[in-house]
Amino acid sequence: MEISGVSSKAYTSAAAAVEEDDELKETQEENAAEEAKEYGVASKEMQEKDVTQFSSSEYDEDDVEDKARNYIQNIMFTTNLTDKSSAALQNYLNTFDVAKFIKNYGPFTSSAEISAAMYAATAGLIKQQQDE
Repeated sequence: MEISGVSSKAYTSAAAAVEEDDELKETQEENAAEEAKEYGVASKEMQEKDVTQFSSSEYDEDDVEDKARNYIQNIMFTTNLTDKSSAALQNYLNTFDVAKFIKNYGPFTSSAEISAAMYAATAGLIKQQQDE
């Protein structure tokens, strides 16, 4: 059986186009692999989805104490506290036990976590003058 109406020239140009696409894909993959090597990334990693990893290091006692002091000092200087509330916050700051604080609220991996824990620990001590 003979197929009529199709020239061998059309067939070969279609085959050439497919080959050209394959060569283009190979060239792009090779270029990506070369760029990956240039930037120190394995080509296998290039094919995987991007994953962002954050440092999971925990804050040590000195960092936590520093953040806690800053939190209380900011509250004392930025809000219009009653004298009794200021004294209570100052007393809390003077008797602040970092190890106990970390044990109760930690471990901490961000400043936001420390601030949230400080809010939980000191919310009852904060009274503004207009509240009375």
